Amino acid sequence: MNSLYKVIITYELVFLLFWNILYLSNSDVENWFTEKFLTAVFVFLSTMALGATLMYIIFISLKISGISEYLKSIKDPRKNSNE
Repeated sequence: MNSLYKVIITYELVFLLFWNILYLSNSDVENWFTEKFLTAVFVFLSTMALGATLMYIIFISLKISGISEYLKSIKDPRKNSNE
């Protein structure tokens, strides 16, 4: 489960970076945030929850189907097997 937390934390950081770039860009999103603050908070949190749910569904699907075990068994080509 440790890798799941890393994926979630990475997702959250990317999501926050995306929204900060969107907010600080020269678009009308800034006016939308100030005019409809509660709507903006709801959209922000709901899209974050939707993305986290999607990541969790992908993780569980890979685990149930056995693809994650297959991916773990593939040798890393960057590592030399002679060492």
